[in-house]
Amino acid sequence: MDSFLQVQKSTIALLGFDLFSENREMWKRPYRAMNVFSIAAIFPFILAAVLHNWKNVLLLADAMVALLITILGLFKFSMILYLRRDFKRLIDKFRLLMSNEAEQGEEYAEILNAANKQDQRMCTLFRTCFLLAWALNSVLPLVRMGLSYWLAGHAEPELPFPCLFPWNIHIIRNYVLSFIWSAFASTGVVLPAVSLDTIFCSFTSNLCAFFKIAQYKVVRFKGGSLKESQGTLNKVFALYQTSLDMCNDLNQCYQPIICAQFFISSLQLCMLGYLFSITFAQTEGVYYASFIATIIIQAYIYCYCGENLKTESASFEWAIYDSPWHESLGAGGASTSICRSLLISMMRAHRGFRITGYFFEANMEAFSSIVRTAMSYITMLRSFS
Repeated sequence: MDSFLQVQKSTIALLGFDLFSENREMWKRPYRAMNVFSIAAIFPFILAAVLHNWKNVLLLADAMVALLITILGLFKFSMILYLRRDFKRLIDKFRLLMSNEAEQGEEYAEILNAANKQDQRMCTLFRTCFLLAWALNSVLPLVRMGLSYWLAGHAEPELPFPCLFPWNIHIIRNYVLSFIWSAFASTGVVLPAVSLDTIFCSFTSNLCAFFKIAQYKVVRFKGGSLKESQGTLNKVFALYQTSLDMCNDLNQCYQPIICAQFFISSLQLCMLGYLFSITFAQTEGVYYASFIATIIIQAYIYCYCGENLKTESASFEWAIYDSPWHESLGAGGASTSICRSLLISMMRAHRGFRITGYFFEANMEAFSSIVRTAMSYITMLRSFS
């Protein structure tokens, strides 16, 4: 439980506010959120670069990637602010249920600890990829300018984001300020993504743990009497239903986020893939490759977590099938009542639970579809160049 709480606090703290405090004390470190506001301020200049380069496919694709990243970052930050009370309620529900289950036996606590350890490993990998992409995005313009100056004797000023400013960035003072602004604003893209995505991963990991505990309990249930058996089953079914209710709450929060994530990721992958296919032998190729890996991992996390949640929630059906239900039954109407409860629960568990983005389900099939669609768009863009 402590590790779960630590994940939530550390990810939300990246944005400068604390969900565990009252509204008046939520913004503990408001200066940390300035990077999000800075990317909102730089957005019009990125849009101006898109409009300025609309006849050049290569420059347009580069500017469109920055524009899409900016839109997604601002959207995720606004969703964090809008859903902060819902997240806090969800976290409180998780903490309460985790405490109750951990107190019932060491085997249940081990299942929860294993889920949180796996969640921490995935979050660490995800953060590393995003921070690497951010570092390359900030360093690449300097590297390109250095190589250009070394090979040609002069260098054009470049920025982390393709922007069209109303001032002359060839002046050193203007360029330095614009570069710092762009590099600082790029963190406004990273932090909301890392916060929302890692929280989603943490939620789904623990929900899978709750479903595993329910399976563990139903496989081993055995009462000395029909009444005791029915009471034990009722508790297991209550845990399963509570987990489904929490899944539904989580899905309602993340439906617009997943929908926006998948739509924008598809566009980003096709444009980044096109840019990588053009520049793979150049310095920019390393940056685009890391960016592609980050976008793929970001989409993969939602699909992987959604697939796991669906599998674990549906596995409850087989756990009921494998349970020693026949050993706890006797003659009479009470045994019929238990059989009816088991059958109804199996019918509900057969459907499992599906994380959706309004129009589609977040699973590995959707992930494959995103990658295939991006590849087809890359081929189309190359035909235009």
